[in-house]
Amino acid sequence: MPIDRRITLSNWLEAPNNRWSFQHVREIVPTALIARDERGPSPLPERPLGLDDLTVEAPSSSVPLMEHLEATCCDGIAVLKDGGLVYERYLNGMTPRTTHLLMSVSKSFCGALLGIMDGRGVVSVDDKVTDIATDLAGTAIEGATVRQLIDMTAGTDCLEDYDTYDDPDGDAPLLEYERQSGYRPLDGRPFVGILEHFKTLGNVREHGEAFEYRSVLTNMVAHVLESATGTRYPELLSRELWAPLGPEHDAEVMVDGLGFPAVEGGQCCTLRDLLRFGHALGSGGRIDGRQVLPEAWIADTIEPDAKAQADWDASEYRSWAPDGQYRNAFWVFRPHRIFSGIGIHGQYCWNDLEAGVTIARFSTLPQAVSDEVEADVLAGFAAIAAAVS
Repeated sequence: MPIDRRITLSNWLEAPNNRWSFQHVREIVPTALIARDERGPSPLPERPLGLDDLTVEAPSSSVPLMEHLEATCCDGIAVLKDGGLVYERYLNGMTPRTTHLLMSVSKSFCGALLGIMDGRGVVSVDDKVTDIATDLAGTAIEGATVRQLIDMTAGTDCLEDYDTYDDPDGDAPLLEYERQSGYRPLDGRPFVGILEHFKTLGNVREHGEAFEYRSVLTNMVAHVLESATGTRYPELLSRELWAPLGPEHDAEVMVDGLGFPAVEGGQCCTLRDLLRFGHALGSGGRIDGRQVLPEAWIADTIEPDAKAQADWDASEYRSWAPDGQYRNAFWVFRPHRIFSGIGIHGQYCWNDLEAGVTIARFSTLPQAVSDEVEADVLAGFAAIAAAVS
């Protein structure tokens, strides 16, 4: 960090400041602990392969892997092949002990936690949201199901338009959400918090009518889980998912001024611990001999679903992955095979089941979304998977 300490809540999301701030989130915003298990970490046996000079044939270049990582603002990457750690690199000052902001990969943890609670019969994706979170009765989410929240087909009006960042003083619902959740300063606006802000939103269509990516919906999944269990989300995630994964380190999640978590993008963890999550997803829910995630939930995520695929086909994302779908807070590129949690500025928890490869990657791209860089990064994943297979 520069000695004059110019990185603040007003500019921490902007390049080049994010290259430091994404590794120091708790120094900028309040966070809640997601505690690890004291029994120690699950093993990641090291079977290193020399991949630094692997040629990555990407749309914008053909360069060695290390050059590709530097060009795409990678902070850290770790690769698992059939349960063995075959490649690991840290850049931009990151270390194995450093936590990093997950952005929307955070949603995938919430989706997995929902899967655990659904498997136990605590919450069903077919439940009406307001039957569980009764304080949302009478709001625009009335009539929506939990499935419509986690798959982002509820009709809520909160467009995920990152171009609004060009007008930080604007009143777009996404910008106001980020003020209320703690990503941005309130700048004199009254504070109401994540939940009360959501209650002010209207609908743009009927629930279930179409897929449209809106981060605020995943926060309401967390609210449903808290309402159903009587347990705060960070504690519930720790008990039911994080600790059972056998992480090396604690995780954390941003919270607003009332302690409600920014589940849609505020979670932070270390690279290897994100890799453990990906390993469980790629191993039928098992890690170190323990069934951590319901196998049926993972199957529900990656198998073709007619409704999810129809919604995808009608969306802007079809050209990105013609056979894809958004399901349970995961992006499914190829049903049965390739799926990933994805976060803006270049965060990934990526699985290729056929190749037996899991990749965790942290980045600090200067822009929230870049189709060109995304294509290069995915080409890098494909090159790694082909090389280690």
